Amino acid sequence: MTPARWTLLVIVLLLLGGLALFTVQNLERSTDLSLDLWVWAGHLQHPQPVPLLLLCAFGLGLVLGGGWGLVGRMRVSSQLAVLEQDLARASLRTSSGSSRSGEIDGGRTSGDDDPWG
Repeated sequence: MTPARWTLLVIVLLLLGGLALFTVQNLERSTDLSLDLWVWAGHLQHPQPVPLLLLCAFGLGLVLGGGWGLVGRMRVSSQLAVLEQDLARASLRTSSGSSRSGEIDGGRTSGDDDPWG
């Protein structure tokens, strides 16, 4: 293992240890939750442990943020696919439209596979 991996492992273990310590120390603490929207008000029947509420809030944030990121990534990948198709069509038009092999491509032949020159 590289030193960077060992460092990352130590950091993750310290964070997990701190989380476990927080959970053990605060498991007995509980709180009442209520939500008042002026039109509708909700209240949990039983008090909930604080670590459970924090874990649920963190998990909900991961799900919502991950879903939003996934939708954005799918949108970008579909746009990328469209741009790649447009580029392929444009390169086919330029290579089939020229009568001599290096006329439009600046001296490159149509058999070159290197897009960067």
